[in-house]
Amino acid sequence: MEFIDLDEAWADLRRQGVVKVVDSPKELRLELDGDAAVVMDIATEDHPEVGDLPATIRRVPRGAVANFVEAIVHKMHLQQTYAIPVGRWREIFDAVSDGMAGNAAWREVDTSASIEMNKRDPLVFGPANAHTLRDLVKTLLHTAKDSNHGLTLCSDGAPLVLEIMPRGEMVVFAGHGSLAKQCEELLAHAKVD
Repeated sequence: MEFIDLDEAWADLRRQGVVKVVDSPKELRLELDGDAAVVMDIATEDHPEVGDLPATIRRVPRGAVANFVEAIVHKMHLQQTYAIPVGRWREIFDAVSDGMAGNAAWREVDTSASIEMNKRDPLVFGPANAHTLRDLVKTLLHTAKDSNHGLTLCSDGAPLVLEIMPRGEMVVFAGHGSLAKQCEELLAHAKVD
């Protein structure tokens, strides 16, 4: 796992169709551009407003979201998964500090991340670090509270954007129908810890 410059990653992400829909000092929101993109709105079963959400929004157990993320990395053979904070890394690190304290790989990132704290440079996860990415998502969903603690996941290997928000929301943008179908299958089989 390593941080790379956002501008360096952006060239790869733009080729996959990733666009910025909000780019302000407070938040960065990404999605896929184009008419072929399929959007899947997902809420956890314990989302604070689950009763008021439209029936078209899929409901999943909160514990399945992190396992779904890990399954995507493995099943789609993603070589690089970019984790980009909606806010700044400082907010993410503060929100997960206790929950990720036992993860040795994350502790290494944490000790070397001081220069990245006020930035949004992507943290790149390779396939060998998919379990750390899973643990990060799981911890965010259990300990984070604010929207600036949200995390966006993209890859240079597939037209795919996942936005994960701490309240229990996830939006999956898939570049085409067959990729969306694969995501739906992985979500349906995601296990709960």
